Amino acid sequence: MATTFTIDPRKTLGEISPLWFGHNLEHTRSCIWQGLSAQLVRNRKFAGMPQRNGLAQHWQAVGSPSAGSGRGGESWFLLEMLGGYKATDGEPFTAHFDPRNGHACQRQRVECFKAGARCGIGQRGIPLVGGRAYVGRLALRADRELEVSVSIGGKAPRPARFRAGPKGWTEHDFRFTAPETTDDAALEIAFRGPGVLYVGMASLLPADHFLGMRRDVVALLKEMSVPLLRWPGGNFAGDYRWQDGLLPVDRRAPLYSAFIETLPHTDWYDTHEIGTDEFIALCRELGAEPFITLNLSLEGPEEAAAWVEYCNGGPDTPWGRRRAERGHPEPYNVRHWTLGNEMGYSHMRGPHAPGDYGALAAACARAMRKVSPGLILTSSTGWSEQWYQGLLAAEEDYYDNISHHTYDTLMRSFEGKAGAKEFRRLASRPDIVFRTRARGAGYTGETRLTMLDIRDLIEESPRRGRGIGIAFDEWNVWYAWYRQPGVAEGIYAALMLHHLCRESRRLGITIGCYFEPVNEGAILVEPNSARLTPVGQAHALVKAHHGKQLVEAVPSPAEGDIDLVASVDPPTGAVTLTAVNRDPERARGVSVRIEGVPALEPTECVLLAAESYRPGTVFTTMAMPLRLSARGVLSFTMPKHSAAKIALRASGR
Repeated sequence: MATTFTIDPRKTLGEISPLWFGHNLEHTRSCIWQGLSAQLVRNRKFAGMPQRNGLAQHWQAVGSPSAGSGRGGESWFLLEMLGGYKATDGEPFTAHFDPRNGHACQRQRVECFKAGARCGIGQRGIPLVGGRAYVGRLALRADRELEVSVSIGGKAPRPARFRAGPKGWTEHDFRFTAPETTDDAALEIAFRGPGVLYVGMASLLPADHFLGMRRDVVALLKEMSVPLLRWPGGNFAGDYRWQDGLLPVDRRAPLYSAFIETLPHTDWYDTHEIGTDEFIALCRELGAEPFITLNLSLEGPEEAAAWVEYCNGGPDTPWGRRRAERGHPEPYNVRHWTLGNEMGYSHMRGPHAPGDYGALAAACARAMRKVSPGLILTSSTGWSEQWYQGLLAAEEDYYDNISHHTYDTLMRSFEGKAGAKEFRRLASRPDIVFRTRARGAGYTGETRLTMLDIRDLIEESPRRGRGIGIAFDEWNVWYAWYRQPGVAEGIYAALMLHHLCRESRRLGITIGCYFEPVNEGAILVEPNSARLTPVGQAHALVKAHHGKQLVEAVPSPAEGDIDLVASVDPPTGAVTLTAVNRDPERARGVSVRIEGVPALEPTECVLLAAESYRPGTVFTTMAMPLRLSARGVLSFTMPKHSAAKIALRASGR
C-alpha cells in the first residue's frame, strides 16, 4: 500500500538551521594522514621510538652497508633525543612535546665512515600521478660541509642537490613532475662520506595543495555541505597544543596521543599539519562556522582566554597582534567553543566529576568571555543522568548548550532474514534517538540517554527556562573508522538528517555534527582519488533543505517505511522533498498531495538506489519516473533501501 503525504507550503514550522548539519574534523586515525592532508611522507618529523637499527619508524637505510649488516658497517643511524620542552622553546625541527617526557626531542642522524661511500635514508610506498607537479622541502644540518641529494623514484628527474653544514639548520625546497603514475615511488635523501648528516624533517606535497590539504577532499566536503566544523576533536582535543600551531608547519612539534583509539594509524603521533590558521582558512573555503574544542586536560583558563584572543582579539591585543603579525589582521570571530570533550566519560584526562569539571569549565568560560563577550559555549557530555543533573545544578550560567553524543551499533548480518532484521534495527535507531526515552521504570544507566531524556533533564533542573540548547555534536554508527560503510549506513544517515530537520526545533537542538566525514564514514580517500560513500551521498542529498522553512508532511498511514521531509523557499515558493524508503526488501509507492498553492511542477529528481546493502556498497543515481495528476498529486515508486530528492516550482516560473 502506498503512503500518502499531505503538505501545505503556506504552513511552515520554522527554519531548518544549517547548524544542525555540521561535521567534525578530528586528528584521528586516517582522517588527517592519508585523508585530508596532502602530505605524502610518513613520519616526516621522525616521531616516536626508533627501530632497532636506529632509524625512525617507516624509514629505511639507503646506500652503503650499515653497522650490524655484517658487511663492514660503513654507516650507522641514530634517532637522537635532545633537550627541550615545547616546540616553542626547543631547537627547530627537533622538539617533540610529549606529556610523558618533557625532554623528548628528536632528529635523524646518519653517519658515514668511508670516503666516497653513499649513505642516507629513504622511504617507499609514496603515491604519485604521472604528469602532476610536486613540491618538497627538507631541513638539514651536518658536522661539515656536505652535498646532499634528494631523489624520488627510479624514473624520476635527476636528483636535486643541496649544501648542508655545521652552522645551523637550513631549509631546502625542490620541485619535480612525476613521469608516471605509481603507488610505490621511493624517496631517498643521501650524501657521500665521510660525515654526519642530520635530517630534521622531510615534506612532499602535490604542488596544487590547499595549505597542505588535498583539494579533491576539500571539494567533496563542499559537495556534502559543511555549515559548521568542530575541531580539533573529539578525544584529540585533550592532546592538542594550539600555541605550537603558531610555528611554521614544518617546525611544529608532533603531538602524542595517549589514548589508544585516537592515532593508531600513525604510531600515536600527529605531525600537526593543521593549526588554527589553517583550520580557519578551511572553514572559510567551505563556508563553515568554526567550532573549537578546548583542551581541558592540559590547559586552563589562561590558555583558553589566550586562544580566544588569538581568534577574536583586535590587533591592539597581545594575541590579536600575534595573529596580525602572521598575516591575518582581521579577527576570525569564532563564536562557538566547547569546554572540553567527553569529560564525563572515564577516558579523558582531567576532572570527571560534574562538580570538579564545572569549576574548571566555569573558570575557563569567565576568562574567555572577558576577552570576547559574545561567545556561545557548550559544556561537555557524559554517560549518565547524574552527569547532566550535576552540570544543570550549577548556579553560574557558564554555558549555552549541553553536549550529547550517540553512536549506534554496527550491523553484523547483511544477507537473508537476519540481514533484513539488522537493517531494520539500524534504520529504526534515529526514531529511538529522537522520539523515545531511556529513563523510566527499570532504567539502570546502562542504556544511552536519548534526546528526549536530555531535554527532560534540562526542564527538570533549576536552569529550566534559561534557553539551554542541546549540542548533538557527535553521531555515527560505531567503528565507522575501522571498516567501510555501505548503503545501510547511508539510509541510517539520511534518516538521522531527516530527524534533525523535523525534531531539532522542538527538542531545542542548536548544533548537530556528524563524526566524522573524512575516512570515518562519509568520504573514502585513496592515495590518488577520493569519493563520497553512501553516508556522504545522503548528506549531499539532504543539504537542499538547509536554510529553508520546514513544511509539515502528514503521512497516511501514520506509520510506514517511507520517511519524507518537505521544505519551502519563501521568496520563490519552490518546494523541496526528500524521501527515504527504509524497507530492505520491497519497493514502496509514495503520493504527495500539495495543498494551498498554485500547481507545482517537478524541476529535478535525484534517486539514490542500490541492489544490495552489503559493506562497501554505494548508491547509484538512477531515473525515477514521476506522475503528476490533474489534481496536483505527485506519485512515484521508491526502490528498496533508497533515498530521493525532488524539487518543484510554480508552473511557468
